[in-house]
Amino acid sequence: MDTHGNSSLGLPAAAQWALCLAAAGILFLTLAPASRAENPDAQPQALSKQRAALYLQATRGPLANLESDLNRLALLSETCRVEYGAQACGLSDKPLESAKLEERYAYYVKQPVEANSKGQELKIHRRNWAGSSAPASR
Repeated sequence: MDTHGNSSLGLPAAAQWALCLAAAGILFLTLAPASRAENPDAQPQALSKQRAALYLQATRGPLANLESDLNRLALLSETCRVEYGAQACGLSDKPLESAKLEERYAYYVKQPVEANSKGQELKIHRRNWAGSSAPASR
């Protein structure tokens, strides 16, 4: 390094540091998709099942008991958002801006489960009832 702060490459030390950070960032971005693809829990279908399970558990006990599971689901949901997009993962386009447990539960569990259930129709056919003597409805 000379008296002006330039290295042997003729670049200032700050520029060399920025180049190193950029190279590290590129390396991280090339390796990150491979590590994310190995987590099947962060796929939209798997998240939907985990949300439904937490939704049911929340009806049976205090929400505080589910905090660690909720935090794990939040992390997986954000990973899913990066890979597949917010809509595919059942999340709002607007990020959560609160750290309150109740609001995290509403954002990552309750709202997606309830939005998903509104889009499904319940179909009941009498012919599927066990022991029914009623004729099949059409």
